Amino acid sequence: MWRKAEMFAAGALGVFSDYHYALGALAQVRNAQKRYEEAVKLLRTRYAAAPHAENLFALAEALELAGKTEEAQKDFGEFERQSLKATNIGDDSSHELMAYYTDHAHQPEKALEVAQRELERRKDVFTLDCYAWALAASLDFASTNIEIQKALQVGVRDPQIRAHAQYIAEHLNAVGTKAE
Repeated sequence: MWRKAEMFAAGALGVFSDYHYALGALAQVRNAQKRYEEAVKLLRTRYAAAPHAENLFALAEALELAGKTEEAQKDFGEFERQSLKATNIGDDSSHELMAYYTDHAHQPEKALEVAQRELERRKDVFTLDCYAWALAASLDFASTNIEIQKALQVGVRDPQIRAHAQYIAEHLNAVGTKAE
């Protein structure tokens, strides 16, 4: 899978050298290959070409993976500021903001606030996944399972959604085993 993604992203960059979607796709490949420095370089170029909050979030995550914790924290802070500023527009970085609060800032209550607002606007699988993940971080696994099942119902193949669903299922199985 990564080989094809790498080929297509590289092909797009051969035609459009700063195409931010292709830079992001190739950076995902580099992260999967644990080539974090290369991912950071690609994501810096991406953010320069398209300075959107969600692109800064991806850069901050890559910096963290590359061991550049101080720089990552600085960029996470700027991402949060930008994302909160744009929360009320239709095309915003709410999904990334929920991921930040859940996975990096360890503030699931803030992730739930954003998720509940976002669910009023849209009920897509990615929002349902973010909501379920925030519920899991809040240790509300009964509600988590309901929401992740809604997200999976459409047959989505997104690796992050599947990873969240697997974690939730494993937790529920472990709790069920202990209860017996």
